[in-house]
Amino acid sequence: MRSLLVIGLLLLALLPGRGQLPAGISFTEGPLNTVSLERNGERLILYRGKAPANVVLLTHARRDLVEAVRSATTGARVVAPEKSRAALEQAEAFWEQFWEKRFNYYGQQVNKVPVRSLAVNRLVKEGEVVKWQGLEFSVMETAGYSRDAVTYLAEIGGKRIAFTGDLIWEGGLVFDLYSFQDAIPEARIGGYHGYGGRFGPWVTSLQKLAAWKPDLIVPARGPLITNPAGDLAAAVKRVQAIYRNYLSTNALHWYFGKERLELCGKRVLGPGAKVELMPFSEHIALPPWCRHMGTTKLLVSSDGHGFALDVGGEQQLQMLRKALADGLIRKIEGIWVTHLHNDHTARVPAAAREFGCPVYAVAEVADGLKQPGAWFLPGLIPEAVDEVVVKKDGENWTWREFTFTSHFFPGQMYNHGGLLVERADHKPVFFIGDSFSPSGIDDYCLMNRNLMREDTGYFLCLRKVRALPQGSWLVNQHIPHLFRFTGRELDYLEKQYRRRACMIADLVPWDDPNYALDEEWAWFHPYASEAKAGEHLEIELRLWNHSGQERTFEIRMEETDGLKVVGKVPGVTLAPRATATVKVPLAVNSAAGPGVRVITASLRSRGIAVDHWIETLVKVSE
Repeated sequence: MRSLLVIGLLLLALLPGRGQLPAGISFTEGPLNTVSLERNGERLILYRGKAPANVVLLTHARRDLVEAVRSATTGARVVAPEKSRAALEQAEAFWEQFWEKRFNYYGQQVNKVPVRSLAVNRLVKEGEVVKWQGLEFSVMETAGYSRDAVTYLAEIGGKRIAFTGDLIWEGGLVFDLYSFQDAIPEARIGGYHGYGGRFGPWVTSLQKLAAWKPDLIVPARGPLITNPAGDLAAAVKRVQAIYRNYLSTNALHWYFGKERLELCGKRVLGPGAKVELMPFSEHIALPPWCRHMGTTKLLVSSDGHGFALDVGGEQQLQMLRKALADGLIRKIEGIWVTHLHNDHTARVPAAAREFGCPVYAVAEVADGLKQPGAWFLPGLIPEAVDEVVVKKDGENWTWREFTFTSHFFPGQMYNHGGLLVERADHKPVFFIGDSFSPSGIDDYCLMNRNLMREDTGYFLCLRKVRALPQGSWLVNQHIPHLFRFTGRELDYLEKQYRRRACMIADLVPWDDPNYALDEEWAWFHPYASEAKAGEHLEIELRLWNHSGQERTFEIRMEETDGLKVVGKVPGVTLAPRATATVKVPLAVNSAAGPGVRVITASLRSRGIAVDHWIETLVKVSE
């Protein structure tokens, strides 16, 4: 019976006109699809177009989408979502403000916004209608992949057609997961902790569109969608499975409690859905030689010396001063920095200077401490640490009666380390920053670059925890307890995480799901520079080939009036899982006035085509 059904469906698909757009609509698949409607000598376009148009419909204000239609907007009537207003009309102001805003940043929104403003003739919202040449395009707000998105609905040639932008790809897919990071107000969860914060609105948008019963969906990327009902349902099912899995191993259960996580689950899974949460693991009080000071831990030696792990704020610095003043310790002899978030680093520079002690970190943390302006990551402080002693992964060293082993430990964020602390009278204690809590995994911020690869990320962290000496304890910087997982609990965490990696691979169109998890698989270093008009500078474009196959990347810099490329930027071939850097020489226009200038890059590789994808900032001074 199943084979007969398949044959029947194939025959239906071959019937004339099935899955085809009506006459007068042109659809060409590309990095962004080119869609145009021709009527009575006029042209309406969406997504991409260089030829002059009479009307341009924008579904949202992502930079690549805006730049793909910019040349066609001259003399055209531009229609865009009301919620895109700021991105489209205040682009220059955004980048001027972002020069400072990028530090101590926890908004966790993708900043692929236009480099230059775009004039808009009409801003639309839910329920409004755009009329053109006898056609009516109803506006449906479809937040999810972006906050501002709308879908344009029209009946053309007897077919119900939805122009959805990046809402969905063919087969029930979506381009990435990091774009969904957002606050969850109902559960009192901010943007930083909001993994899939817009999964709930996305499910609502998909279901709302399904209820309209489109015959065809015309997306901004990927093939024409000829099975809307099936693809919309598949997308909902997949993202609900991912979110249910995510909640099951969630470290936030320890911090926020069951009720708040159940609220998170209901908005994605539905009001009657059950949320599975991992029970708390074994946990006990800290030993007397380890003092809890907020996000700082202070190790106290038997002869009264101190060694700090992180100095996150003024309160923590005051507590260290009090420990010295009260005689708990005579001197602070070192500071280990677990990772780059400001609640762990804000007062490290001041503490190192005041106490005259060295700062230690693994290489992946050290560079962000020494030159924070070169990076764009959550929670970076603007002040550099003067000097950092870099410790290798697996390096052993001693302090007083303690033996330390430093580890690269890419848990809560990729730029993260761990410190194994051993002494003769206690089971080993592994200081893991913020990477685990007694209820699971701290992977709630997609901008932290939690890579789901066997050679790094949480799979590496889990292997390291399993390899610890028998009976070892874990310490999270926020938690005043030692805790540890049983073998069965570690098996559960790994099994669930591995399942989620497979689920995400089924939801995204990339050949490796880490492209959809890691916004910085391609990025510029330094992220931001300063120069004077007429000066030259050199930056690096850093690439990570997450694919299991060799890739050659071609790079095209998208020049602006203020910044030009000097010479040609070469392509680069990377082995599977390999990284590489490409030197990009820039010149600041001699006539460039003061202010923040932005230049972007487009990338091409087999199966990968992204335009205006990454940016670097140059602040031009007088």
